[in-house]
Amino acid sequence: MSWSQTTIRLPAKARGCHLVTHEIERQLPDLRQFTVGMANIFLQHTSASLTLNENADPDVRVDMEMALNKIAPENFPYIHTDEGPDDCPGHVKSSLFGVSLNIPITNGRLNLGTWQGAQSALRALSTGNSLQKRRTLSRSLSTTATPLKISPVKDQFDYEVDHLVIGGGVVGLAIAEKLARSSQGSVLLVEKNTAVGQETSSRNSEVIHAGLYYPETSLKTKLCIRGNELLYDLCQKHDIAHQKTTKWVVAQTEADLEYLENLSKKAHRLLLPTKFQKTGPPTYMISQEQMKTQEPNVKGRAALVSPRTGIIDVHELMQFLETQIQDLGGDVVLHCRVSDLERLASDALGSNGQHDSFRVRMETPAGPVTVKATTVINSAGLYSDRILNMLYTHSEPSSSFDIPPYQLHFCKGHYYGYSGPSLVSRLIYPVPDKNLAGLGTHLTLDLAGRMRFGPDILYVDNNEDYSVEGVDSHESLEKVAKVIQTYLPAVKASSLYADYSGIRPKLAGPGEPFRDFEIQHWNGYVNLAGIESPGLTSSLAIAEYVAGLLYGGKGHDR
Repeated sequence: MSWSQTTIRLPAKARGCHLVTHEIERQLPDLRQFTVGMANIFLQHTSASLTLNENADPDVRVDMEMALNKIAPENFPYIHTDEGPDDCPGHVKSSLFGVSLNIPITNGRLNLGTWQGAQSALRALSTGNSLQKRRTLSRSLSTTATPLKISPVKDQFDYEVDHLVIGGGVVGLAIAEKLARSSQGSVLLVEKNTAVGQETSSRNSEVIHAGLYYPETSLKTKLCIRGNELLYDLCQKHDIAHQKTTKWVVAQTEADLEYLENLSKKAHRLLLPTKFQKTGPPTYMISQEQMKTQEPNVKGRAALVSPRTGIIDVHELMQFLETQIQDLGGDVVLHCRVSDLERLASDALGSNGQHDSFRVRMETPAGPVTVKATTVINSAGLYSDRILNMLYTHSEPSSSFDIPPYQLHFCKGHYYGYSGPSLVSRLIYPVPDKNLAGLGTHLTLDLAGRMRFGPDILYVDNNEDYSVEGVDSHESLEKVAKVIQTYLPAVKASSLYADYSGIRPKLAGPGEPFRDFEIQHWNGYVNLAGIESPGLTSSLAIAEYVAGLLYGGKGHDR
């Protein structure tokens, strides 16, 4: 039996409930040596506490803090007040939650549920942490009128900024981080939700793709291949949780075999001119006999192996990018919804090399705010068509735009967890749909080794409905199990459960042919449309691409 004990220090934060899972794991590198174990986390403080709760929606933490303040209010007639009015309430909250947690360890990670995180309830506001001060300042627009690091201006604008990024998903964060790092001017990212990455970015398979499926000249292929390389480099350099699991695409028919052989040939044409060629071929085929030796539970006639495919903790990635933006002098403002976007013609040449700038009106809890932006990047995901249409509202002749309007199609996909033992050690995919609308109900693993399946494809009108009602019935789970059993016969319907759902912003509607990413630049305005899979993998490469559209070769690579 092996033991390890370490003392860690959590960074200072304002009073409230804070998610600390990633910080705990970051400061406990010894976790990785344990395949199976139990982590006991003890807090050496009497005015703070530890608990487990939902990690997806930050409103849960806000509500927790409000509930605790009702239970232990500051205005109660406490006798012990020597250390301030919030001291004894902190002691009460600490006793309610306790100061320790026991969390299972599986494959070197804290084995928490999909939406579960360790939270710390803290008593007091710290003044000794400059990073926390910057975070508080950059988010202050959502709650107060405190100025940001961007320039306040007079007259019709509240602030002026060189680059305004709309949308705080992983792609928007990557773009803002790239622009902030490239030192091309001030950067402001605005996100309508109360935390970054609450939509498509956090509701997916968390897979690092290799760029196998799409047409050779498409942006999806080029940016996925480049993004794969950048993402692995970033994860290794900054210790972002990930694993190069490899992936099998499994053939069941002669037609599937022919498809996979052609796919492998394409991969060798496209993927060899990279540094990965030193570690072996980009793909290769294995026989049914080899499959049985390596993954006895997988059924198929043959499989295409993708060694460069892996998985990533997307929340940790987005947290890293958000912190980087702020460390580099940029601002991230949450709970800030763009309500209007208008082009302003000018005779003066702007920093984007154009004569235009933009008036952007936004709604915040503190009231309306108007920002003048030299450059606007629309990375609004499920809402990108609405943002573009705001420009058309103010256009005299619509022909003055080089970017045509479009309407997104919302494709909902459900993901299913599995309560039984994991049956495989790598990702398993069926052969995808011919129009690449989806990659089939595939099997992925999380970083704790647990299996999950999905997504399915359901076109919907509502881009905010993430419920899983209607797919968790016995009949629905039986249908899902039958699909999975074509390549994993041992899976049991009784062990499946509807876990969560995501919505993809597609340019192609039901039955329509393949549509590529559309990333267009017009007079200081960059529009990103249809950024679905492989958007996560491509995110850092998309950021490079956008910087190139704006500044050519001026952006610094990592």
